[in-house]
Formats: sequence, structure tokens, C-alpha cells
Amino acid sequence: METKTHEIQYVSRCTGLSPHRIRAWERRYMAVMPARTTSRRRIFSDLDIQRLQLLRRAVESGHRIAKVARLSLEDLVELADPQRLAVSPRPSRASGLDAIDEEDYVRLGFHAITGFDTRLLERTLQQSLVHFSRRRVIEGIIVPLLGKVGDAWVTGTLRIAHEHMASAVIQTFLGGLLRDAENREAGDTAIIATPSGQRHDLGALAVALTASDAGWQPLYLGSNLPAEEIAAAAVYNCARAVAISLVGTTNGEQLRRECLNLRRLLSADLSLYAGGQAPPELRFALSEMGLHWCETLETFHVALVGEIPMRPEQET
Repeated sequence: METKTHEIQYVSRCTGLSPHRIRAWERRYMAVMPARTTSRRRIFSDLDIQRLQLLRRAVESGHRIAKVARLSLEDLVELADPQRLAVSPRPSRASGLDAIDEEDYVRLGFHAITGFDTRLLERTLQQSLVHFSRRRVIEGIIVPLLGKVGDAWVTGTLRIAHEHMASAVIQTFLGGLLRDAENREAGDTAIIATPSGQRHDLGALAVALTASDAGWQPLYLGSNLPAEEIAAAAVYNCARAVAISLVGTTNGEQLRRECLNLRRLLSADLSLYAGGQAPPELRFALSEMGLHWCETLETFHVALVGEIPMRPEQET
């Protein structure tokens, strides 16, 4: 069920906070993330109202708004009533105080995209990092959000401009995470790219971050790169793995040839992973070439940490 939305006057009556204070907590402390109408009026969700109610109780109990503004809903419940949380660590939806989960952020992000609200989308993604690990943000929020945008574009609910706006914001967000994740103490190097003809790189950025979380040093090369360039980077950097992300598969034969060329150029002991969007027949062809197809980012993560043997020499 979609979250209801309310204007600031209604929120003020529900929370006992003045509109001025609500706006101040939003702007200065990012305590809530209201959506905006086309005329730039704030539209608050039920979750926003719940947060503001709990924040008011926390401040009245002596906590500084700067310290509590970005706490999770569950932590705010604990501040308001520690005994209640001790009995029920995760408040039920019937209580009206359910903790924010990934689906809530997907809904907020989709709402921002439908309204072309880049600021709200940026804040939604940044706020999600307060509540969840980087892997959960990528796998539980960004991937489903992109899938929802893609489905809406296919059905005509969203325009191409919506998809481009979402991609631009998410690309910047993931790029920032990748820069922050740089770890020169990490182990083996993994080359991450998209092959020739593949111009979308959001999947590749997510793959690079997954490699980093698995303890590898990702070298991200971007999109639309010829096989010989990817192979050259692997040789130069003594990489132990290469991962390519696939999105557009309209020219399956060209993509198949490019992947076959890449497999031939790489040494036999270097693992080559692929994932993304591809029809079953192409996945089968890639597997026949010696590429390891990863259905999900989790599959790729598990493969890299060695929990599943996926080396070519180990296959029969």
C-alpha cells in the first residue's frame, strides 16, 4: 500500500511542531525528507509524521535535535520508551511505529523520480546509508528502485527523461561510494567494466562496490570498452578477476563475439564474471565460453570471497 501524503499544516497539527520548526529540522538537520509538489510545496509521508512525533518527544526529554535528527525510527522509539522496545525490538506495523525498511526507501526514491525531484532522491540515497550497510543499500534499495523505474518506463508510466534523471543521480551517488571505498590495503585486483556497445554503467559501479566489500581492490574502467582494452588493463595490473556488466542486449551476436574475444585474450587462470540482463540463450553461450554468470550481486560477492569454487580449472 502506498504511503499517504500530507501538507505541512496537517503535519503541524499532528506533531505539535510549528511549520517553521519543521522546515528548520528538515533544512538544517535532514530530520525528514518531504517530497515536493510541482509548485515546491512540501508533502510529508506518514513516516515523516511518525519521525517528527518521536523527535519532538526526544527533544522534550532533553536530547539535542542535532544528535537525534538522523537516528533510525527504531532508535527514536527506544529514546521515547526504552521499556517498550525491550519487549518488542521491532515495533509492529499495527503500532504505527514500524522501522523504516528498504521498501520505504524504494517508495521514497520512486516518488522523487516521478516528480523529477533530484534533491529528494539524493537525500533519500544518502539517508539510507544511515540505516543500512552499503551492500544493503545497493542490493535492497538501488537495484529494486532501478527495476521499478525500468518497469514503469516499459508500461509508459515514466518517460525517458525520468530514467535519465534517476540514472544521473544514482551514478553520482555510486561513484562517490566507490571513491570512498578505495582500499590500498585490499588484496587481489578485479577489473570492472562494460564491453563495447554497453553504454550503461550503473550495474558496473554496483559490481565494483561489491568487489570492494568482498575484500578485493576494484579497478573500475567505465562503459563501452573494447575487449583488448579490458584485457590490457588486467595484464598491466596483474588482476586475478575481470567482471563485465551487461544491460543492453539488442545486438546479442556482437556482444557474444566481444565476450569470446575477451575470454581468449585473458589467461586461463583468470576468472571472468558476467552479470546483468541477458536472455537465457546468451547466458548459456557465455557459460560455454568460460564466463561465470552471476545472477545477483550476492552471487558475485560469494564467488569472490571463495565460498563457491568458480575457477575455470575446477569445472568439469
